[in-house]
Amino acid sequence: MSATDTEQERMKGVFGLLPTPYKTDLEIDTQDLRSLADFCCRSGQHGIVWPVMVGEFYFLGEGERIAALDEVLDVVAGRVPVVFGCSGVSVPQVVEFARAAGRAGADSVIAMAPTQTNQDVAIDMYHRLGDAFDGPIMLQNAGGYAPLTGEQIATLVETVPHIDYIKEERQPGPRHIAEVRDLVGDKVKTIFGGAGGRFLPDEMRRGADGCMPACEFGDILARFYDLWWDGDENAARALHRRLLPLINLENHAFFRYILQLRGAMSSMTVRAPGPTLDAADCEEISILLQALDAEDVCADYPFSDQV
Repeated sequence: MSATDTEQERMKGVFGLLPTPYKTDLEIDTQDLRSLADFCCRSGQHGIVWPVMVGEFYFLGEGERIAALDEVLDVVAGRVPVVFGCSGVSVPQVVEFARAAGRAGADSVIAMAPTQTNQDVAIDMYHRLGDAFDGPIMLQNAGGYAPLTGEQIATLVETVPHIDYIKEERQPGPRHIAEVRDLVGDKVKTIFGGAGGRFLPDEMRRGADGCMPACEFGDILARFYDLWWDGDENAARALHRRLLPLINLENHAFFRYILQLRGAMSSMTVRAPGPTLDAADCEEISILLQALDAEDVCADYPFSDQV
């Protein structure tokens, strides 16, 4: 039994989502990907998830995605749990990713239903995942991807033994976290929230014990958890209030820019056009970063003045 399967070392806290970095020829930049995974480990984050929405799983080919998992696992080398994102365009593809995760030695898998499907397809998919991956499964429940009701989630937890974790991000997130917690109780080890950590205190109050945001502020959110778990809710909330204006700016360009400022990645290349930052955006980010104290930020990854 792996360490992540024990109650004492159950997966919880901040599990940073890695963006997928690209070279100028649009191939995955494996050196940057390794750097990002190392950043998560060295900055005190509790785990790593790749690739999900932040990692643009929908732009990745099957072969390159599976090969890049080996790069992430190699650089992490057991320092934190690695959760492989298995969401795909079809249930057979999701299942194949789960089998690849098992062969590679990932600690867990996470998946949500393919787009343009329904709840019956989602339920069948999780049963198939239970057969394909002999380890803890994270059920990701997100709007737009055939989201399940709390009752359907509870039934899956009863019938698929490997569903040990839930990422609940239907909106409003905190309310649904409470709904699921009431229905599943201690039959799952951790409920994770989403939305980049925007509602983190409320999620914790309603039964979450983890969150999966983009990784650029993972060290600061890890500090939040330390304070909360130590019983200092007021200090945890104060830290969250200082970080929240930055979280509210998040998009793909934003977290890539922040990770560049921190020296964790070098490329801003993307595979599809999207929002960009202008000089005024960067100036506002610089002002907001001043609200963060040195003790909140990993000393190895300070925020530089310029990219």
